[in-house]
Amino acid sequence: EAECPSGLNEVSNSNTGQRACGRSVDGDYPEKDLGCSPVTFPINTTYSQVCGIARGYQFSSMNGFQRETGETIDQVYVDGLSITHGSPRQHLWTLTVGRSESFNGLQSCPRDQNPFNFSNVPEFVGNNYYCETGFSSDFEGRIAWEDPLWDGQQCVSSTAQSCKRYGWFHREIAPSQEDIEVRWCADEARSNEDFYT
Repeated sequence: EAECPSGLNEVSNSNTGQRACGRSVDGDYPEKDLGCSPVTFPINTTYSQVCGIARGYQFSSMNGFQRETGETIDQVYVDGLSITHGSPRQHLWTLTVGRSESFNGLQSCPRDQNPFNFSNVPEFVGNNYYCETGFSSDFEGRIAWEDPLWDGQQCVSSTAQSCKRYGWFHREIAPSQEDIEVRWCADEARSNEDFYT
């Protein structure tokens, strides 16, 4: 049975047998440099394309993109997965977790009827992200095992970006041999908000 990579904690649902991995550190809002658990994937070849897919599960009040606690790629700019390569970090993709589908503030995923939300997406991210939430009406203090993230399913609002952008991501980049780093990030304590993949 596979285990979580070093540096991540495992959670499970005994009723369904689901298992997932999440942060082992707490965010400390408004501290900008705490709250991410990194895993590095060594690369032993030259690559110019990166693709991937992730399935996640939301716990409680995730906040989407975080301008208050992160404006650079090295800070906690997102509640979600940050996928980068190289040193200094270069952005590949971000998988963001919004508060809930009904919430229409900055903590939600960008949606067509609220262009203001798009202003919270960092320039270095651009359009290279997915955003989804596991809760429809408002967040709950539990893991939303029944509604996986980034799969485009169980969408309440057809105008939400999560209903249009999901599944496999793909990036073409300049040839590189640099390791790929995935960071599980959130700006608050794990007891208050988190997600697991």
